[in-house]
Amino acid sequence: MKDTLIQIWKNKGKILEGITNHVFKSEHVEEIAAQRQSICDTCEFIDKKGTSCVMPGTQPCCGACGCSLALKLRSLSSACDKGKWDAVVTQEEEDMIKSNLEA
Repeated sequence: MKDTLIQIWKNKGKILEGITNHVFKSEHVEEIAAQRQSICDTCEFIDKKGTSCVMPGTQPCCGACGCSLALKLRSLSSACDKGKWDAVVTQEEEDMIKSNLEA
């Protein structure tokens, strides 16, 4: 459990980004999420039952990292832990984009 909490803390920016993009949908992010989803749908690590989810009840999840796919697919600064898709922007670039939108 301690390792899980440490991992969540380290990735809090990416998790928040995924939550924000999941709640406040944009066409651009949804296109990227759909492309990533098509890759995950055929991946041997997909966990539709949620037995490997870091946060229970957030399935489908990645069986390799435990992330909720609904959130990770929409985090543009996240990459697949198995190298099947890359980050689109860095966390710093994503933070800069958000701060410019808020101004």
